Amino acid sequence: MKAWRYHLAEEELQKKALKALRLLLIETSSLPGLKGWELKKHLGKDYLEAIKVASLEADKLGMKIAIVPDDEAPKDFEKARFVLMTKEPLSEADYSRWLRIEEIASLAMILVEISLRGGSVPLEVIIRILTEKLPRWRVNQIISKLERLGYIKEENGVVFEDWRSKVEIDETGFIKDIILYKS
Repeated sequence: MKAWRYHLAEEELQKKALKALRLLLIETSSLPGLKGWELKKHLGKDYLEAIKVASLEADKLGMKIAIVPDDEAPKDFEKARFVLMTKEPLSEADYSRWLRIEEIASLAMILVEISLRGGSVPLEVIIRILTEKLPRWRVNQIISKLERLGYIKEENGVVFEDWRSKVEIDETGFIKDIILYKS
């Protein structure tokens, strides 16, 4: 990935940065944020410079712009997803708008299994673990919802961590909390 450089006039760059923040704030599809090519289309070829300034402005508001590389082209900014998010972790009250407590717990269990097994886990193992606590129909709903929201992805019967988990969850802190938890 290239280092940031300033080529645009400062005023023009500031306008593009504010436009970038507005674009990232408004959800245009089922997934938050925008792909790099979409930002390039709206902001011009120097969109990365505008994103750098937008990132500084977002920082003042307690926000950050996360860049999620594309799995197939990790160094291509045009294929990466740019997401505006809070710098501080969200609380249960924040998550409760779109995830219920059993869905959060299921996600935690899935992510622990993925981490323990080196990055992937068979779907049937996830289903077996979750059906020990929840009815099968509810497990299917939860897995489907977590996939739709971008927290996990399932390919050929194998479950992986998806882009949203990588952006929103501090994996090191999460695993540390799990290890240090005492009932």
